[in-house]
Amino acid sequence: MEEIRELATLLESGIAEYDDQLKILQSERLKYIRLSMTDGFGGEDGDSKDSWLLHLKQLEDSLALRRRVLKQAIVDSALSFQQPEAGKPEEKK
Repeated sequence: MEEIRELATLLESGIAEYDDQLKILQSERLKYIRLSMTDGFGGEDGDSKDSWLLHLKQLEDSLALRRRVLKQAIVDSALSFQQPEAGKPEEKK
């Protein structure tokens, strides 16, 4: 039962972090759209259109990685729950 609690805690914090990053991405996308509509991009590296696109891509990639890690944690945990615990007899169904 303790393993289930640990998994639930890890998933809860992982989901919360994912949601926070998703809000940041959405906010940054809105900023990009506003800059696009007003032609407000700067000419320097940090505020050019290409820099913004790279920034958005990095945020999207980070979210995709977080999602894959969470999915893999669920799969790995499910597999570990299917294996009998060492030293305990298997329960009959």
